[in-house]
Amino acid sequence: MSNAFKAIIAGGGFGGLTAATALAQRGWSVTVYERQHELRASGSGIYIWENGLRILDAIGAQVVSRDSFHGRAMEQRDRNNQVIDPGDFPPSVRLVTVARKDLLNGLRDAALRAGVEIRTGAEVIGAGAAGDLHFAGARSAQADLAIGADGVWSAVRRALGLELFHQQTDEGALRAIIPGTQEDLGFDGQGKYIELWSGSRRLLITPLNRHEIYLAFTCQKDDLAGKASPLDKAAWIASFPHWAHLIERVDTLLPWAPYSIVKVKAWSAGRTALIGDAAHAQPPNLGQGGGMAMQSGLALATFLEDLEDRRDIPERLQAWEAHERELAEHCQRWSCLYGEVSVLPDDARSRIIHHGMADPWVRSQILRAAQSQPTGTQRPGQPVRLAAN
Repeated sequence: MSNAFKAIIAGGGFGGLTAATALAQRGWSVTVYERQHELRASGSGIYIWENGLRILDAIGAQVVSRDSFHGRAMEQRDRNNQVIDPGDFPPSVRLVTVARKDLLNGLRDAALRAGVEIRTGAEVIGAGAAGDLHFAGARSAQADLAIGADGVWSAVRRALGLELFHQQTDEGALRAIIPGTQEDLGFDGQGKYIELWSGSRRLLITPLNRHEIYLAFTCQKDDLAGKASPLDKAAWIASFPHWAHLIERVDTLLPWAPYSIVKVKAWSAGRTALIGDAAHAQPPNLGQGGGMAMQSGLALATFLEDLEDRRDIPERLQAWEAHERELAEHCQRWSCLYGEVSVLPDDARSRIIHHGMADPWVRSQILRAAQSQPTGTQRPGQPVRLAAN
């Protein structure tokens, strides 16, 4: 391994760990620098669509267990709890939901098995185009390849001058995980994810396993009662009275935070690249933020396969971007469009959702990433590795 190419990565999140693992599995020597003193994810859930499941299997990350929730539909309901759209998934598309910490732990373990070194308490404050990352105290690290996987406020992106804009939306969410079972969803809600709309508020109900449910309370930034922390349960029950039994269980809550939208001039400069939210942050409306981060990370490693001379890295990175960027920005664009209906009157929104989701083309655009074959994955339909319960 002394003659291996070396990669250094800023950020130990989903995209950074996926890229690290995939590079290490291809013979690279990889070090991940994480600013926090331990790898940790916020206390909420995450959607892993078909494309994400294929990526996890390709890198050997054991995340999905027999206890993980496998949903068969994303059902849309109105303020009266009436179904607007049943949201059944086609047979070719699987969707699994887990706690974010479980996904992060599975990716971390896969990285360590591949030989990745993870250094915590190491905040990257800058970077250069020559494969270098910079730290406080005038310290730096140099490698054949550097990757900025350091999120929406990416120091690597800013240092490279690649940012076009970073916008925060007027809409945001509070998040909580509560105790709950399938019985709590009612007979007609079992086996499904349920998204409810009432005024400019949304409630997303996401089972995670046999005993936990993830709730996302979405509202506008000027909705003071809606965004209050601790949760204003009375205000949310007034909007979604049929789900008072779940809302009442909220204890620990992640405070309201807006979504970010990031656009960049390019995904790389020289021998330094950006992946994930650092390059294409998007609202979570399609559930593909983490999926796109992992997808670009695995693809990057795949485009660097059989590299013989590090002088070829910039050209490889440009080819990687040309192949992957359009899909990531498609997800970003449709995720933003999806969120626009939140400010419409209830009846108009219900009609738009009902007729829009019934249109095969619209549904195909929303599911395009989920139905894609990620670069670097094996044949579709192969079984996902099951983690121990």
